[in-house]
Amino acid sequence: MKIVNDYTGLRRKKILLAEDVQLNQYIAQRILESWGCIVTIANNGKEAFELLQQNFFDCILMDVQMPEMDGIAATELIRKLPNQDKSTIPIIALTANALASDKEKYTEAGMNDCIAKPVDEEKLFSIISKNISHESFLSGKNILEEKNNGQMNVSEKLYDLSMVLSVSGGNKDFIKKMVALFMETVPPNVAELKKSAESENWDQVAKIAHKLKSTIDSMGIKSLHQDIRTVESGAKQKINLTEIPSLVNKIESVINNCIVQLQIELQ
Repeated sequence: MKIVNDYTGLRRKKILLAEDVQLNQYIAQRILESWGCIVTIANNGKEAFELLQQNFFDCILMDVQMPEMDGIAATELIRKLPNQDKSTIPIIALTANALASDKEKYTEAGMNDCIAKPVDEEKLFSIISKNISHESFLSGKNILEEKNNGQMNVSEKLYDLSMVLSVSGGNKDFIKKMVALFMETVPPNVAELKKSAESENWDQVAKIAHKLKSTIDSMGIKSLHQDIRTVESGAKQKINLTEIPSLVNKIESVINNCIVQLQIELQ
């Protein structure tokens, strides 16, 4: 019995295919589109560079040898782009030369990986899947850098958008909308939580904490996972009430810092 591989994991991913040979274009495009990818063709490195500046893509398949501008030169230009969403895009070399020395040259140019031509469907799927990370929306950023009186303060990223990204289906507008809703709706809820705790309105504290709980989990704010539950259960059961104000202050601080980080990453 023939085993049929499931290639649906890349459905709706936007792939920029930079290849000057029409036959190779046709084969690669046919494979990618059979997976449900959205494919845009560039006939050389110059076209690829220009298309990337004007559009969003999840990955570039970059032929190494092309007229006008080759894949290495195009990659080096892309890595210098000021827009980090574009400058950090995964670039996979398409090449007839897949020797170790060639791979090293591609890596030095800024390419993430390479695959030999003619492409094997299973290998191509594996390499693209490996390089298209669910964190690509965040441009690989894992830290927040803030300038303070000429000093650089670095703090760990306080959230994890994996859940949002997994349900987005690759729709970047959906992700941005979710983040925007978080930044718009959560601070007023946190302010109300703090006000209710200060006035010892424990029933209201429990209601707001319950409301915030799913949002905190959806945004992957792991440092608050237990704290928001402690506030909710304590306020609901009227136990350990003296701990709640300090926990609410922590929740407020972490949420505010999350928003700062998100604002920086979305610039």
